[in-house]
Amino acid sequence: MTMPYFTGPFAPMCETFVAQKRASGLIYKQQAMLLKMFDNFCKGYDIRDYTITKEIATAWCRKRPNEKDPTRRSRVGEMQRFAVFLGRQGHPSYLLPALPKNGEQHVPYIFSKDEMAVIFGHLDRLEPTNVSPYRHLVYPLLFRILYGCGLRISEALSLYRQNVDVDNGVLHIQHGKNDRERIVPMSATLASQCRRYIREVHQDTTEDMPFFYTKEKKPYSKSAIEKAFRGFLWDVGIPYRGTSLGPRVHDVRHTFVCHNIQKWAEGGIPISSKLPVLSKYLGHTSVSATQWYLRLTAETYPHIRQVCEAELGGMYADLLNFLPKEETTANDKTD
Repeated sequence: MTMPYFTGPFAPMCETFVAQKRASGLIYKQQAMLLKMFDNFCKGYDIRDYTITKEIATAWCRKRPNEKDPTRRSRVGEMQRFAVFLGRQGHPSYLLPALPKNGEQHVPYIFSKDEMAVIFGHLDRLEPTNVSPYRHLVYPLLFRILYGCGLRISEALSLYRQNVDVDNGVLHIQHGKNDRERIVPMSATLASQCRRYIREVHQDTTEDMPFFYTKEKKPYSKSAIEKAFRGFLWDVGIPYRGTSLGPRVHDVRHTFVCHNIQKWAEGGIPISSKLPVLSKYLGHTSVSATQWYLRLTAETYPHIRQVCEAELGGMYADLLNFLPKEETTANDKTD
């Protein structure tokens, strides 16, 4: 007789979950091993109605001695996906806030509003060069889009002329992270600036022309933008502290999020009602992927912490207790 693969308290649900994944065309071998580990781990708990409790989720998530972060992230991520499945089957389970990615161990740099104003003032004074004849038009608008819409730099550089709808004031992101598509609204001011840019730069271009293009009619590279940004920081007196410390272009996206949360908190707008909208706007897969910005904002603006604690209560406390300080990092490959 063949021994069953899953032998823990979640065995029937694990089998159904894996069967569904494989029926969709996935091999699901390594993931099934992680799920088996979790099922065996739960043998030490009193499981009722196939429900993952907060106690179980938190215990499973704790970092093990000498465990590498990618290994921990894989096993926690598989439990999270299984928990979502259980919820859909009528067994509501506790979902931990998403673990931020920390491949580069980069602590985001949040620019102050004064710093952003200085940066934009400098960009608005740029002059064209023979090598970059449109730099005085490209950089002011590019960074206003990053700061005004919270785009990833890869998303902004992947825009084509046809993706910028100035009449309706929206950007069409065709291939965001994980190839997700979304529509991003712009402010009326930003839409007007895009309209002026199009008049100056796209008089004779086709709809499939990169929105931001070089002298060679090609899209800008991320490395070129990062290099130019470091030069702009030097020009305005904001020190660049190295690859692991930044500031980096991707920190403009982080700044967009933190400044918005700050504005809502100070304006008495319920943050919990805004998080789902913000999550969709940023192109995150779930609200949990957006929650770590609450801690980042509170660390940047300490007076916001009291507002978050008062409004979000247990969810905010869980976030602070669950994520050690050294793990509140993100990089542009993941976020």
